[in-house]
Amino acid sequence: MKPQVRIERLTLQAGDLSEHDARRLADLVALALGRLPDRAVRPVAAATVDVRPETGANLEQLADAIAAQVADALWVEGAR
Repeated sequence: MKPQVRIERLTLQAGDLSEHDARRLADLVALALGRLPDRAVRPVAAATVDVRPETGANLEQLADAIAAQVADALWVEGAR
C-alpha cells in the first residue's frame, strides 16, 4: 500500500524571487514531492525546513532540494 501523505499548506519564503518565479517554485516543489519514492512517513503537525540555494542553482534544482528536505522531515528513519 502506498503511504498517504497530505500537505494542507505549503508556505515558501522565496527571498528575492519575483512573484512569478516564486509561484513557479511552489509548483515545482509540489511536482518534486510527487516524484519522491514511497517510504513510511510519520505524522507531523508541521515541519520547517531551511534550504539555502547553491550558487547558480536554477528553480528546478532548488525545488528538488526543498522536496528532499521535506521528505527528510517526514520519513521514518530506516523505513523503505
